[in-house]
Amino acid sequence: MGAPRRIVVALTGASGAPYFLRMLDRLRGFEDIELHLIASEGGKRVLQEESNIRWQDLNLSGFTVHPNKNIGASIASGSFRCHGMVVLPCSMNTLACIASGVTVNLIHRCAAVQLKEDRKLILAIRETPLSLINLRAMTSLREAGAVIMPASPGFYHNPQTIQDLCDTVVDRIFDHLGLDDTSIKRWNP
Repeated sequence: MGAPRRIVVALTGASGAPYFLRMLDRLRGFEDIELHLIASEGGKRVLQEESNIRWQDLNLSGFTVHPNKNIGASIASGSFRCHGMVVLPCSMNTLACIASGVTVNLIHRCAAVQLKEDRKLILAIRETPLSLINLRAMTSLREAGAVIMPASPGFYHNPQTIQDLCDTVVDRIFDHLGLDDTSIKRWNP
């Protein structure tokens, strides 16, 4: 077995903490992944409001957690070889900062590094409706190589639970990261 694949997952202050929690839960099943986590203060607040879980109470054993204020962390460097980064959910503030090249925290800096190193950056936005400013920022980021992936669950598998809905979004993220997960339900008409 080779070196583990490094993946960075960031939680920001958009609604959608259940997506983040489901992704963490499913990533635990991969022995070949080295997971690095970052959370903004807004992300921590939304996590508590939507899931009644405080950041410090999450079971983060086995994961490397980086303070968002530490822009000198290993993951902030282009020399840190990383398979991909996912911002889930991605707030419009985070999206705008990344699109404009403003790197005031580790989430922004790590995303900027992903783009400059031509590595996978997935921004799972969770906002509606979208303003023209949001759309232009998304266009700019897509042109720079980011994957813009709205956290819009699918219904064609007849989901029965909130977890089923979250899985449809996490499944798409896994596909874009190249993670093989046999639990992914594929369309088979």
